[in-house]
Amino acid sequence: MEKADILDRIKGCFNKEADNKERNSMGVSESYYNPYYLIGKCFEDFTELEKMNETELNNLVRLADFASEAFY
Repeated sequence: MEKADILDRIKGCFNKEADNKERNSMGVSESYYNPYYLIGKCFEDFTELEKMNETELNNLVRLADFASEAFY
Protein backbone atom coordinates (compact mmCIF):
# COMPACT_ATOMS: atom_id res chain seq x y z
CA MET A 1 0.00 0.00 0.00
CA GLU A 2 1.22 3.51 -0.70
CA LYS A 3 2.43 5.74 2.13
CA ALA A 4 -0.28 8.37 1.59
CA ASP A 5 -3.02 5.72 1.73
CA ILE A 6 -1.69 4.30 5.00
CA LEU A 7 -1.46 7.74 6.60
CA ASP A 8 -4.98 8.60 5.41
CA ARG A 9 -6.38 5.39 6.88
CA ILE A 10 -4.69 6.08 10.21
CA LYS A 11 -6.01 9.66 10.31
CA GLY A 12 -9.47 8.63 9.12
CA CYS A 13 -10.08 5.85 11.59
CA PHE A 14 -10.25 8.15 14.60
CA ASN A 15 -13.43 9.87 13.44
CA LYS A 16 -15.06 6.50 12.81
CA GLU A 17 -13.84 4.97 16.06
CA ALA A 18 -14.73 7.99 18.23
CA ASP A 19 -18.32 6.76 18.51
CA ASN A 20 -17.38 3.13 19.11
CA LYS A 21 -18.46 2.39 22.68
CA GLU A 22 -18.10 -1.38 22.38
CA ARG A 23 -15.80 -3.10 24.87
CA ASN A 24 -14.36 -6.59 24.99
CA SER A 25 -14.75 -8.89 28.00
CA MET A 26 -11.79 -7.18 29.71
CA GLY A 27 -13.28 -3.71 29.22
CA VAL A 28 -10.89 -2.64 26.44
CA SER A 29 -12.24 -0.71 23.47
CA GLU A 30 -13.01 -2.80 20.40
CA SER A 31 -11.30 -0.05 18.39
CA TYR A 32 -7.94 -1.62 19.22
CA TYR A 33 -8.80 -4.47 16.86
CA ASN A 34 -8.53 -1.97 14.00
CA PRO A 35 -4.81 -2.07 13.00
CA TYR A 36 -4.83 1.56 11.83
CA TYR A 37 -6.33 2.73 15.12
CA LEU A 38 -3.74 0.69 16.99
CA ILE A 39 -0.89 2.33 15.07
CA GLY A 40 -2.38 5.79 15.57
CA LYS A 41 -2.69 5.27 19.31
CA CYS A 42 0.87 3.97 19.53
CA PHE A 43 2.30 6.88 17.54
CA GLU A 44 0.19 9.77 18.85
CA ASP A 45 2.78 12.20 17.46
CA PHE A 46 1.74 11.86 13.82
CA THR A 47 4.99 13.43 12.63
CA GLU A 48 6.77 10.22 13.64
CA LEU A 49 4.64 8.31 11.15
CA GLU A 50 5.13 10.91 8.44
CA LYS A 51 8.90 10.52 8.75
CA MET A 52 8.68 6.77 8.07
CA ASN A 53 9.10 5.42 4.58
CA GLU A 54 6.52 3.29 2.78
CA THR A 55 8.22 -0.01 3.69
CA GLU A 56 8.32 0.87 7.39
CA LEU A 57 4.66 1.86 7.39
CA ASN A 58 3.65 -1.32 5.56
CA ASN A 59 5.57 -3.35 8.13
CA LEU A 60 3.76 -1.52 10.95
CA VAL A 61 0.41 -2.25 9.33
CA ARG A 62 1.35 -5.91 8.95
CA LEU A 63 2.40 -6.13 12.61
CA ALA A 64 -0.69 -4.28 13.86
CA ASP A 65 -2.93 -6.49 11.73
CA PHE A 66 -1.32 -9.59 13.22
CA ALA A 67 -1.60 -8.19 16.76
CA SER A 68 -5.24 -7.28 16.24
CA GLU A 69 -6.04 -10.83 15.15
CA ALA A 70 -3.85 -12.47 17.81
CA PHE A 71 -5.48 -10.58 20.67
CA TYR A 72 -9.01 -11.02 19.35
